[in-house]
Amino acid sequence: MTQEDPQWLREESGFTTRAVKVLAVFDREKQGQTPPFAFHVYKLFILCEIESGQPAASVETVEVAFFAEDSIPPLSQTRVTPSQIARCFAHLKNPGWPTDFD
Repeated sequence: MTQEDPQWLREESGFTTRAVKVLAVFDREKQGQTPPFAFHVYKLFILCEIESGQPAASVETVEVAFFAEDSIPPLSQTRVTPSQIARCFAHLKNPGWPTDFD
């Protein structure tokens, strides 16, 4: 995939976006996520701006929605933690912050 063909994002959400900033690169093991994996995982959190499209479910998603920071539904914490989400919201409030690295 190239920047000119953001197909992967349209398939997940229905939106075409533009990547604005890498907010964080987290090492899953250092984030205390369980269960442990037999392989190493780095998680990238990227701030994107929507350019076009409409929310659309897909084979990989049953629903697409936006939530206020205090209204996020239960998460699959093997994938993302509340503290990681909170850090992304903190970056939104502080756009000059540098990218977080574990």
